[in-house]
Amino acid sequence: IDEHMKNPNGSELSRKCPGVAPFFTRLPLIRALDFFGSRVSVEERQYVPPTFSEVRQIFNIAQVYEMRGTIKMLTFDADDTLYEHGMDLETGDWIVEALLQLLHSGIFVAVVTAAGYPGKPDRYAARFKGLLQKMKERQTSKEVYERFYCVGGECNYLFRIKEGYTMEQVPLEQWQSELMRSWRTEDIDRLLTLADENLRAACARHRLDVQFLRKERAVGCYPTQAGVRIAYETLEDVALTLQDLLQTHPEAPKGIPFCAFNGNRDVWVDIGDKRIGIEALQQFLGVEQSQTCHLGDRFTSTGNDSRARSVAMTVWVTNPLETEQYLEIFLSELGTEDAKACAASRPTGPRQGTVEWEKAQVVQKNTAS
Repeated sequence: IDEHMKNPNGSELSRKCPGVAPFFTRLPLIRALDFFGSRVSVEERQYVPPTFSEVRQIFNIAQVYEMRGTIKMLTFDADDTLYEHGMDLETGDWIVEALLQLLHSGIFVAVVTAAGYPGKPDRYAARFKGLLQKMKERQTSKEVYERFYCVGGECNYLFRIKEGYTMEQVPLEQWQSELMRSWRTEDIDRLLTLADENLRAACARHRLDVQFLRKERAVGCYPTQAGVRIAYETLEDVALTLQDLLQTHPEAPKGIPFCAFNGNRDVWVDIGDKRIGIEALQQFLGVEQSQTCHLGDRFTSTGNDSRARSVAMTVWVTNPLETEQYLEIFLSELGTEDAKACAASRPTGPRQGTVEWEKAQVVQKNTAS
Protein backbone atom coordinates (compact mmCIF):
# COMPACT_ATOMS: atom_id res chain seq x y z
CA ILE A 1 0.00 0.00 0.00
CA ASP A 2 2.85 2.40 0.87
CA GLU A 3 4.46 1.72 -2.52
CA HIS A 4 1.12 2.23 -4.31
CA MET A 5 0.58 5.57 -2.57
CA LYS A 6 3.95 6.80 -3.88
CA ASN A 7 3.62 5.35 -7.38
CA PRO A 8 -0.01 4.34 -8.13
CA ASN A 9 0.62 3.65 -11.83
CA GLY A 10 3.69 1.47 -11.49
CA SER A 11 3.23 -0.27 -8.13
CA GLU A 12 3.15 -4.01 -7.56
CA LEU A 13 -0.45 -3.62 -6.37
CA SER A 14 -1.46 -1.92 -9.65
CA ARG A 15 0.07 -4.81 -11.60
CA LYS A 16 -1.68 -7.49 -9.55
CA CYS A 17 -4.98 -5.60 -9.35
CA PRO A 18 -5.37 -3.61 -12.59
CA GLY A 19 -7.65 -0.64 -12.16
CA VAL A 20 -7.14 -0.36 -8.39
CA ALA A 21 -7.92 3.17 -7.22
CA PRO A 22 -5.44 5.43 -5.42
CA PHE A 23 -4.94 5.04 -1.67
CA PHE A 24 -5.17 8.34 0.20
CA THR A 25 -4.02 6.94 3.56
CA ARG A 26 -2.16 4.00 5.01
CA LEU A 27 -4.40 1.23 6.36
CA PRO A 28 -3.84 -0.29 9.84
CA LEU A 29 -5.07 -3.73 8.73
CA ILE A 30 -3.67 -5.68 11.68
CA ARG A 31 -5.49 -3.46 14.16
CA ALA A 32 -8.67 -3.73 12.08
CA LEU A 33 -8.35 -7.53 11.94
CA ASP A 34 -7.89 -7.67 15.72
CA PHE A 35 -11.05 -5.58 16.22
CA PHE A 36 -13.09 -7.61 13.73
CA GLY A 37 -11.74 -10.87 15.12
CA SER A 38 -12.80 -9.92 18.64
CA ARG A 39 -16.39 -9.95 17.41
CA VAL A 40 -16.38 -12.68 14.77
CA SER A 41 -13.37 -14.88 15.76
CA VAL A 42 -12.41 -15.16 12.11
CA GLU A 43 -8.81 -16.06 13.00
CA GLU A 44 -9.95 -19.04 15.09
CA ARG A 45 -11.80 -20.80 12.26
CA GLN A 46 -10.22 -24.03 11.04
CA TYR A 47 -12.27 -24.96 7.99
CA VAL A 48 -13.98 -21.81 6.72
CA PRO A 49 -11.75 -19.15 5.11
CA PRO A 50 -12.52 -15.41 5.37
CA THR A 51 -15.32 -14.41 3.02
CA PHE A 52 -15.33 -11.45 0.65
CA SER A 53 -17.74 -9.69 2.99
CA GLU A 54 -15.40 -10.15 5.94
CA VAL A 55 -12.39 -8.86 4.00
CA ARG A 56 -14.48 -5.86 2.91
CA GLN A 57 -15.38 -5.11 6.52
CA ILE A 58 -11.78 -5.39 7.72
CA PHE A 59 -10.64 -2.90 5.06
CA ASN A 60 -13.55 -0.61 6.01
CA ILE A 61 -12.57 -0.65 9.68
CA ALA A 62 -8.94 0.07 8.81
CA GLN A 63 -10.02 3.05 6.71
CA VAL A 64 -12.25 4.39 9.49
CA TYR A 65 -9.37 4.12 11.97
CA GLU A 66 -7.11 6.12 9.67
CA MET A 67 -9.58 8.99 9.18
CA ARG A 68 -9.04 10.51 12.62
CA GLY A 69 -7.24 13.84 12.42
CA THR A 70 -7.42 14.05 8.63
CA ILE A 71 -11.08 13.97 7.66
CA LYS A 72 -12.85 17.24 6.85
CA MET A 73 -15.82 15.92 4.87
CA LEU A 74 -17.89 12.74 4.98
CA THR A 75 -20.17 12.07 2.03
CA PHE A 76 -22.93 9.48 2.07
CA ASP A 77 -25.07 7.70 -0.46
CA ALA A 78 -28.73 7.91 0.60
CA ASP A 79 -30.83 4.80 -0.10
CA ASP A 80 -29.50 1.64 1.57
CA THR A 81 -26.70 3.65 3.21
CA LEU A 82 -28.31 6.29 5.44
CA TYR A 83 -31.76 4.72 5.42
CA GLU A 84 -33.59 1.79 3.84
CA HIS A 85 -34.41 2.11 0.14
CA GLY A 86 -37.11 4.72 -0.43
CA MET A 87 -37.37 5.65 3.25
CA ASP A 88 -36.47 8.87 5.11
CA LEU A 89 -34.35 9.93 8.09
CA GLU A 90 -36.52 9.85 11.23
CA THR A 91 -35.98 11.71 14.50
CA GLY A 92 -35.61 8.46 16.43
CA ASP A 93 -32.80 7.14 14.23
CA TRP A 94 -29.43 6.99 16.01
CA ILE A 95 -27.74 7.93 12.74
CA VAL A 96 -29.36 11.39 13.05
CA GLU A 97 -27.50 11.88 16.34
CA ALA A 98 -24.30 10.69 14.69
CA LEU A 99 -24.66 13.15 11.79
CA LEU A 100 -25.30 16.01 14.22
CA GLN A 101 -22.21 15.06 16.20
CA LEU A 102 -20.12 15.08 13.02
CA LEU A 103 -21.40 18.55 12.16
CA HIS A 104 -20.69 19.82 15.69
CA SER A 105 -17.18 18.38 15.37
CA GLY A 106 -16.49 20.70 12.43
CA ILE A 107 -16.84 18.05 9.72
CA PHE A 108 -18.78 18.75 6.52
CA VAL A 109 -21.53 16.18 5.92
CA ALA A 110 -22.94 15.73 2.42
CA VAL A 111 -25.47 13.32 0.99
CA VAL A 112 -24.52 12.48 -2.60
CA THR A 113 -27.48 10.75 -4.17
CA ALA A 114 -28.86 9.76 -7.55
CA ALA A 115 -32.25 11.15 -6.52
CA GLY A 116 -32.75 14.28 -8.58
CA TYR A 117 -35.42 16.86 -7.71
CA PRO A 118 -34.35 20.05 -9.53
CA GLY A 119 -35.94 23.16 -8.08
CA LYS A 120 -37.65 21.13 -5.33
CA PRO A 121 -35.66 21.57 -2.10
CA ASP A 122 -38.71 20.47 -0.09
CA ARG A 123 -38.39 16.97 -1.58
CA TYR A 124 -34.91 16.66 -0.09
CA ALA A 125 -36.07 18.24 3.17
CA ALA A 126 -38.69 15.49 3.40
CA ARG A 127 -36.00 12.79 3.01
CA PHE A 128 -33.93 14.38 5.80
CA LYS A 129 -36.86 15.42 8.00
CA GLY A 130 -35.53 13.68 11.12
CA LEU A 131 -32.27 15.63 10.94
CA LEU A 132 -33.98 18.96 10.26
CA GLN A 133 -36.51 18.44 13.07
CA LYS A 134 -33.74 17.67 15.56
CA MET A 135 -31.88 20.79 14.47
CA LYS A 136 -35.00 22.90 14.95
CA GLU A 137 -35.73 21.39 18.38
CA ARG A 138 -32.18 22.13 19.56
CA GLN A 139 -31.88 25.47 17.75
CA THR A 140 -28.70 24.31 16.08
CA SER A 141 -26.48 27.27 15.20
CA LYS A 142 -26.00 28.51 11.66
CA GLU A 143 -22.29 27.71 11.91
CA VAL A 144 -23.17 24.05 12.42
CA TYR A 145 -26.10 23.53 10.03
CA GLU A 146 -24.27 25.28 7.20
CA ARG A 147 -21.87 22.32 7.11
CA PHE A 148 -24.61 20.05 5.70
CA TYR A 149 -25.12 19.69 1.94
CA CYS A 150 -26.93 17.44 -0.49
CA VAL A 151 -25.71 16.75 -4.03
CA GLY A 152 -28.65 15.50 -6.09
CA GLY A 153 -28.78 13.71 -9.43
CA GLU A 154 -25.22 12.37 -8.89
CA CYS A 155 -23.66 15.79 -9.54
CA ASN A 156 -26.30 18.02 -11.09
CA TYR A 157 -27.85 19.91 -8.17
CA LEU A 158 -26.63 21.22 -4.82
CA PHE A 159 -28.81 21.95 -1.80
CA ARG A 160 -28.08 23.28 1.68
CA ILE A 161 -29.92 24.11 4.89
CA LYS A 162 -31.09 27.67 5.32
CA GLU A 163 -32.55 29.74 8.15
CA GLY A 164 -35.69 28.11 9.54
CA TYR A 165 -34.19 24.62 9.08
CA THR A 166 -35.52 24.13 5.57
CA MET A 167 -33.49 23.57 2.40
CA GLU A 168 -32.61 25.70 -0.59
CA GLN A 169 -30.92 25.09 -3.92
CA VAL A 170 -27.48 26.59 -4.46
CA PRO A 171 -27.22 28.46 -7.79
CA LEU A 172 -25.25 26.49 -10.39
CA GLU A 173 -22.80 29.28 -11.11
CA GLN A 174 -21.60 29.22 -7.49
CA TRP A 175 -20.41 25.62 -7.40
CA GLN A 176 -20.32 23.94 -10.85
CA SER A 177 -16.94 22.72 -12.07
CA GLU A 178 -15.46 23.67 -15.43
CA LEU A 179 -16.22 20.19 -16.73
CA MET A 180 -19.92 20.51 -15.87
CA ARG A 181 -20.14 23.93 -17.51
CA SER A 182 -18.84 22.44 -20.76
CA TRP A 183 -21.87 20.13 -21.21
CA ARG A 184 -24.27 21.29 -23.92
CA THR A 185 -28.00 20.93 -23.30
CA GLU A 186 -28.62 19.47 -26.76
CA ASP A 187 -25.97 16.78 -26.18
CA ILE A 188 -27.52 15.89 -22.82
CA ASP A 189 -30.95 15.54 -24.44
CA ARG A 190 -29.56 13.35 -27.22
CA LEU A 191 -27.86 11.03 -24.73
CA LEU A 192 -30.98 10.71 -22.58
CA THR A 193 -33.15 10.02 -25.63
CA LEU A 194 -30.77 7.27 -26.73
CA ALA A 195 -30.74 5.88 -23.17
CA ASP A 196 -34.54 5.99 -22.99
CA GLU A 197 -34.94 4.05 -26.24
CA ASN A 198 -32.45 1.35 -25.26
CA LEU A 199 -33.78 1.10 -21.71
CA ARG A 200 -37.27 0.41 -23.04
CA ALA A 201 -35.88 -2.19 -25.47
CA ALA A 202 -33.92 -3.95 -22.71
CA CYS A 203 -36.94 -4.04 -20.41
CA ALA A 204 -39.13 -5.39 -23.23
CA ARG A 205 -36.56 -8.11 -23.89
CA HIS A 206 -36.82 -9.18 -20.24
CA ARG A 207 -40.63 -8.81 -20.27
CA LEU A 208 -40.53 -6.50 -17.25
CA ASP A 209 -43.64 -4.81 -15.88
CA VAL A 210 -42.09 -1.40 -15.22
CA GLN A 211 -42.80 2.28 -15.43
CA PHE A 212 -40.42 4.69 -17.14
CA LEU A 213 -39.52 8.17 -15.92
CA ARG A 214 -37.65 10.83 -17.88
CA LYS A 215 -36.21 13.69 -15.85
CA GLU A 216 -34.18 16.77 -16.69
CA ARG A 217 -30.87 14.88 -16.40
CA ALA A 218 -31.87 11.25 -15.90
CA VAL A 219 -34.04 8.45 -17.24
CA GLY A 220 -34.96 5.25 -15.45
CA CYS A 221 -37.40 2.46 -14.80
CA TYR A 222 -38.95 0.94 -11.68
CA PRO A 223 -41.60 -1.73 -10.96
CA THR A 224 -45.20 -0.83 -11.78
CA GLN A 225 -46.37 -2.44 -8.53
CA ALA A 226 -44.76 -1.15 -5.34
CA GLY A 227 -44.41 -4.56 -3.70
CA VAL A 228 -42.73 -6.28 -6.65
CA ARG A 229 -38.96 -6.95 -6.63
CA ILE A 230 -37.22 -7.47 -9.96
CA ALA A 231 -34.53 -10.15 -9.90
CA TYR A 232 -31.12 -8.61 -9.15
CA GLU A 233 -29.52 -10.43 -12.07
CA THR A 234 -32.10 -8.97 -14.44
CA LEU A 235 -31.38 -5.44 -13.22
CA GLU A 236 -27.68 -6.14 -13.69
CA ASP A 237 -28.23 -7.21 -17.28
CA VAL A 238 -30.28 -4.12 -18.09
CA ALA A 239 -27.64 -1.82 -16.53
CA LEU A 240 -24.76 -3.55 -18.35
CA THR A 241 -26.69 -3.42 -21.62
CA LEU A 242 -27.07 0.34 -21.26
CA GLN A 243 -23.43 0.82 -20.29
CA ASP A 244 -22.24 -1.04 -23.37
CA LEU A 245 -24.65 0.59 -25.82
CA LEU A 246 -24.08 4.15 -24.64
CA GLN A 247 -20.30 3.71 -24.72
CA THR A 248 -20.21 2.23 -28.21
CA HIS A 249 -23.24 3.65 -30.03
CA PRO A 250 -22.16 5.82 -32.98
CA GLU A 251 -24.90 8.38 -32.24
CA ALA A 252 -23.94 8.81 -28.57
CA PRO A 253 -22.64 12.36 -28.06
CA LYS A 254 -19.01 12.58 -27.02
CA GLY A 255 -17.90 14.45 -23.93
CA ILE A 256 -21.02 13.82 -21.84
CA PRO A 257 -20.20 11.48 -18.95
CA PHE A 258 -23.02 9.29 -17.68
CA CYS A 259 -23.72 6.67 -15.05
CA ALA A 260 -25.90 3.66 -15.98
CA PHE A 261 -26.48 1.75 -12.78
CA ASN A 262 -28.47 -0.92 -10.98
CA GLY A 263 -30.16 0.74 -8.02
CA ASN A 264 -31.08 -2.63 -6.48
CA ARG A 265 -34.78 -2.06 -7.20
CA ASP A 266 -34.55 -0.02 -10.38
CA VAL A 267 -32.20 1.00 -13.21
CA TRP A 268 -31.21 4.57 -14.06
CA VAL A 269 -29.02 6.49 -16.45
CA ASP A 270 -27.85 9.80 -14.97
CA ILE A 271 -25.84 12.56 -16.55
CA GLY A 272 -22.49 12.76 -14.78
CA ASP A 273 -21.53 10.64 -11.77
CA LYS A 274 -20.65 10.88 -8.08
CA ARG A 275 -16.97 11.43 -8.77
CA ILE A 276 -17.85 14.65 -10.56
CA GLY A 277 -20.30 15.65 -7.81
CA ILE A 278 -17.87 15.03 -4.95
CA GLU A 279 -15.04 16.76 -6.83
CA ALA A 280 -17.19 19.86 -7.44
CA LEU A 281 -18.19 19.97 -3.77
CA GLN A 282 -14.54 19.61 -2.69
CA GLN A 283 -13.63 22.61 -4.84
CA PHE A 284 -16.62 24.60 -3.55
CA LEU A 285 -15.73 23.95 0.12
CA GLY A 286 -11.95 23.95 -0.21
CA VAL A 287 -11.57 20.33 0.93
CA GLU A 288 -8.83 18.04 -0.40
CA GLN A 289 -9.43 14.54 -1.77
CA SER A 290 -7.28 13.10 1.03
CA GLN A 291 -9.61 14.80 3.55
CA THR A 292 -12.80 13.24 2.15
CA CYS A 293 -14.41 9.85 2.69
CA HIS A 294 -17.46 8.52 0.83
CA LEU A 295 -19.73 5.83 2.30
CA GLY A 296 -22.01 3.95 -0.09
CA ASP A 297 -23.50 0.55 -0.90
CA ARG A 298 -23.05 0.35 -4.70
CA PHE A 299 -19.36 -0.20 -5.46
CA THR A 300 -19.76 -2.91 -8.10
CA SER A 301 -19.25 -2.28 -11.82
CA THR A 302 -22.97 -1.51 -12.14
CA GLY A 303 -23.10 0.65 -9.02
CA ASN A 304 -23.02 4.43 -8.84
CA ASP A 305 -20.63 4.75 -5.87
CA SER A 306 -17.59 3.10 -7.44
CA ARG A 307 -16.29 6.20 -9.25
CA ALA A 308 -15.98 8.04 -5.95
CA ARG A 309 -12.86 5.94 -5.31
CA SER A 310 -10.76 8.18 -7.54
CA VAL A 311 -11.45 11.36 -5.51
CA ALA A 312 -11.95 10.18 -1.92
CA MET A 313 -11.38 7.49 0.63
CA THR A 314 -14.28 5.03 0.53
CA VAL A 315 -16.17 2.72 2.87
CA TRP A 316 -18.33 0.04 1.25
CA VAL A 317 -21.44 -0.71 3.30
CA THR A 318 -24.32 -3.06 2.56
CA ASN A 319 -27.06 -1.42 4.64
CA PRO A 320 -27.72 1.45 7.09
CA LEU A 321 -26.85 -0.82 10.03
CA GLU A 322 -23.28 -1.13 8.77
CA THR A 323 -23.11 2.63 8.27
CA GLU A 324 -24.03 3.04 11.93
CA GLN A 325 -21.35 0.55 12.98
CA TYR A 326 -18.60 2.46 11.16
CA LEU A 327 -19.82 5.83 12.45
CA GLU A 328 -19.77 4.41 15.99
CA ILE A 329 -16.12 3.40 15.51
CA PHE A 330 -15.22 6.77 14.00
CA LEU A 331 -16.91 8.77 16.76
CA SER A 332 -15.14 6.67 19.37
CA GLU A 333 -11.85 7.42 17.62
CA LEU A 334 -12.46 11.19 17.51
CA GLY A 335 -11.60 11.32 21.19
CA THR A 336 -13.93 14.09 22.42
CA GLU A 337 -16.29 13.33 25.28
CA ASP A 338 -19.36 14.30 23.25
CA ALA A 339 -18.32 12.04 20.36
CA LYS A 340 -17.62 9.13 22.70
CA ALA A 341 -20.98 9.61 24.41
CA CYS A 342 -22.76 9.63 21.07
CA ALA A 343 -20.98 6.43 20.03
CA ALA A 344 -21.86 4.76 23.34
CA SER A 345 -25.53 5.70 22.94
CA ARG A 346 -25.96 3.61 19.79
CA PRO A 347 -28.56 0.91 20.50
CA THR A 348 -27.61 -2.70 19.81
CA GLY A 349 -30.38 -4.87 18.42
CA PRO A 350 -33.99 -3.82 17.77
CA ARG A 351 -35.68 -1.43 20.17
CA GLN A 352 -38.10 -3.01 22.62
CA GLY A 353 -41.68 -2.89 21.41
CA THR A 354 -40.85 -2.65 17.70
CA VAL A 355 -41.94 -5.26 15.15
CA GLU A 356 -38.31 -6.41 14.82
CA TRP A 357 -38.06 -6.86 18.59
CA GLU A 358 -41.28 -8.88 18.71
CA LYS A 359 -40.06 -11.14 15.91
CA ALA A 360 -36.76 -11.71 17.74
CA GLN A 361 -38.64 -12.82 20.87
CA VAL A 362 -40.70 -15.32 18.88
CA VAL A 363 -37.61 -16.76 17.18
CA GLN A 364 -35.79 -17.06 20.51
CA LYS A 365 -38.77 -18.77 22.13
CA ASN A 366 -39.22 -21.26 19.26
CA THR A 367 -35.51 -22.03 19.13
CA ALA A 368 -35.28 -22.68 22.85
CA SER A 369 -38.38 -24.91 22.94
